Parts: sequence; C-alpha cells; structure tokens
Amino acid sequence: MVVGGSGFVGTRILRAALRQGVQVTSVSRSGSPPADVASSLPGVNWVAADVEDPAQLKAAVQNTDAVISCLGAFGSDAFMRRINGEANAAIAAASAEAGVERFVYVSAAPFGPIEKVLPGYFWGKRFAEAAVATHFGSRGTVLQPGMVYGTRRITASISLPLGLIGAPLEFVFGSAPVRALATRLGWLGAPLAPPISVDALAKAAVAAAVPGEGGSGGGGGGGGGGSLLEWGGMLELAERSPPEGVTLFYDGGCPLCRREIGYYQRLDSAARVTWLDIDADPSPLKSHGVTPEQAMALIHAVDADGRLQVGVPAFLAVWEQLPYWRVLPPLLRAVPMAIPLAGAAYSVWARNRLKLTGDARELDKGTACARK
Repeated sequence: MVVGGSGFVGTRILRAALRQGVQVTSVSRSGSPPADVASSLPGVNWVAADVEDPAQLKAAVQNTDAVISCLGAFGSDAFMRRINGEANAAIAAASAEAGVERFVYVSAAPFGPIEKVLPGYFWGKRFAEAAVATHFGSRGTVLQPGMVYGTRRITASISLPLGLIGAPLEFVFGSAPVRALATRLGWLGAPLAPPISVDALAKAAVAAAVPGEGGSGGGGGGGGGGSLLEWGGMLELAERSPPEGVTLFYDGGCPLCRREIGYYQRLDSAARVTWLDIDADPSPLKSHGVTPEQAMALIHAVDADGRLQVGVPAFLAVWEQLPYWRVLPPLLRAVPMAIPLAGAAYSVWARNRLKLTGDARELDKGTACARK
C-alpha cells in the first residue's frame, strides 16, 4: 500500500511496484489521480480514505504486506507538524497493529540551518521517523532524500521540469569533492545534500518494501531494516532493484554501432538492458510488429513499461538504465524542443550512416543503420 500514491512521488512508486509485478493499492484523500495519470498505471487499486480518520486508516491497512508512506505537505507550522509528523506516526502505529510486515517512510534529508526556516516541516519528519523506529524496529526503513526531481505534472498539458535544476545539482553535489566538503562542514554542510531523481527514489522505496532479489525488506546490504538511508544508500538500493525489461535492437553488422553498444554494455553491469543484435537474428522483431527494414532505418527499443520507442526516445529508454547517462534523459525532456532537435539530427545521421561509417553492406533501398 502506498499512502499518498496519487502524488508526484507516489505515482512513481506505484509505477516501480507494477514493473516488478507487485499488487499495489494507493490510498489518498482524492482516491485516483487525474484520468491520464490513472490510465498509465493499469492494475493499481485506487482507494479514497482519510488517514487522519482512525476508522478509515484501520480499514485501509488491513491485509497489507508492506506500507510505503510518502505523505507530506507544506503549510502553516501547525499543519506541517500534524500532516508530516502526527499523521505519519498514526499510519505507522495502525500498520503495526494490523500486522503489516514492512514499513517504508519517505522523509527528508537533514538540512542543517535550513531546518530553522521550516521548523514544523522538519519536526514532523523527525517525529514520524521516530514512530517508524518504535513500531517497526528492524522491519522499518526511512528514506531521507534531498530535493526530489523529475517531470512534475501540473495539468495534462503543463509539466514542471524539475530535472533541469535537479540533475545538474545531483552531479555537482554528489561529486567526491563536494561530499567531502559537506562532511567537513558538518551541520553547516547539510544543505549540500545531493538531489535524487524521483524514479531512483521510487525504486529504492519498492526495493525496501518488497523482499527478494534487489531488496530484502529494508535497507539492502545485510537486509537490516531499521535502516536510515540518505542519497548514497538510496542509490545503492535502487541499483539492486530487478531489471526493468528494457530491450534495445541494434545492428551488430556495423563496426561503429558495435563499438557504441559495447561501451553501453560495459556500463550495464546490473544487466538492466537486453541487447539484441538484429543483424545476427532479426526474429525477435516480429513479436513487436517491427520489420527488419524499419529497425535498420531507425533504432528501436522496448522501454520499461513495454512500449515501443523509436529514434531518440529509444536511446532515452536505455540511458535511463545506465550509470552516468541516466542524468541526461530528464535534462533533454526538460529543455523545450531538445528531443525534436536531437531527433532531427539523429535522422540525418541514420540516413547517411553508410557513407560515414564506411559500411560496405548492401541494404534495401530506403533503409539505414539503426544507430545514432
């Protein structure tokens, strides 16, 4: 069960759970999110309930193996203490009473002097963290993200590209020199907490909640729940989540393409991508309704949601699974016209790849290499 599942972080957690074949329920006051969001999450059980109502909360947590709470809010000091702290503490208590096996709480990183600006917000977070420890002990996990970035939906046609700020900041604040500086500064260095992508946070939350390969019910590592994970620990746990089923179709007959794919494969130490050489065997294309000619004209991939992607979106689906490269997709999606412009450049390359690579193979008229 995901409390606050209709929100920015909650919907990503639901998606990460569905990708792992987990039966999942979202509980929020509104019930289901807007129709376009709900339709992208088939299989979710949407429940409308007020977790501040003891009776509704007790009913919601029944017959649940694990609870992930990402309930949080901004407002007056008293409001933030109530929602971030008391409401989450009540959820933890009710879950423990109902026999829930594991509890994951999405809290907030320590921010040192900044916490004095929003005392109610951070008091609530720490109050809830203490409640998780009290009621779940070694079966509880607290995630402490800094800024959470990604494409945040405002309306069906308007989104807030938080990745435009968050991805570069994660790269800088997550670097070894800045981490060392933050450690030396202690309390004053706490605001240098690296941001984290909403998808990495979601993977970490599910890995902590769902036992088995990639997460043993809390914290990764030795499986110890009662874990309190900041940026590095969350990334490590997210990396251990099961592969998401991304498949890339590439032309292994092109020397340049083989070198590029070989580079990506070396980065893919977690085997998150299935690499299919359609020059050696084009038969896997049939199940996706793609002809060899189409696959040679533009690169094709099946993303983590099982959708066929062509051209630059195919590369984005792969890059999201790879170290270092995963910071690029949110940036490209955040910058207006970046993906169409990249797509136009890629199409020119694809049409002229034979001359550029010196590939002497004869292809049918109108086809080209499936690489950028």
